[in-house]
Amino acid sequence: MITVEQLCGEVANALEVSPDVVNVDTQSSELEEWDSLGHITILTRLDDLLDNISERLPALAEATSVREMWDLIKSES
Repeated sequence: MITVEQLCGEVANALEVSPDVVNVDTQSSELEEWDSLGHITILTRLDDLLDNISERLPALAEATSVREMWDLIKSES
């Protein structure tokens, strides 16, 4: 399992932004780096960390915020 803090860190790392700018309320529209390629990079990192979670939760591909991702991930556990 992952914590919300770890999820924020993974999103920040995937987007190559400071961890200070990503929190549970961050929306994709708030970060220039969170474009389609950035989203794929986030999903790849989460797949590596959480055993191909995007296959089990295809809705992650449509998530537009950290909170939405977190809610989906939590729903699986």
